[in-house]
Amino acid sequence: MSYILDTNIISELIAKQPNQRVIDWIKGIDKNNLFVSVITIGEIRKGIQKLPESLRKKNIQDWFENELLIGFEGRILPLDLSVILLWGELVGALEKEGRKLPPLDSLIAATTKHHNYTLVTRNEKDFDGIEIVVFNPFKS
Repeated sequence: MSYILDTNIISELIAKQPNQRVIDWIKGIDKNNLFVSVITIGEIRKGIQKLPESLRKKNIQDWFENELLIGFEGRILPLDLSVILLWGELVGALEKEGRKLPPLDSLIAATTKHHNYTLVTRNEKDFDGIEIVVFNPFKS
């Protein structure tokens, strides 16, 4: 089984006090089955950019460049035409039902659905009603 790690799961890896369930779950999965969306890479980069200049910011920037980007090399999923077409269908169907999903979350959902992977996130409810498998390691 393959998994797409949502931004909140990646953020947990560098949290001051990471959730041990999340860490244990990730350690128990073959790294070749763990993927991230290019959207998550952008969200993490944005978060780093917003931090005040500090040793913590430098450490997180180093982790981002030397561990996240290198560690997930070949497993960072892009947005291509197939994903974007699926995204349009997904968002259109949700809006037709009166539901809205934030744009970045909906792009991650479309990527997950396109690859038929499981989305690993803390925010299960954000993805209710979308035909993807969602797993919350905070609860496991």
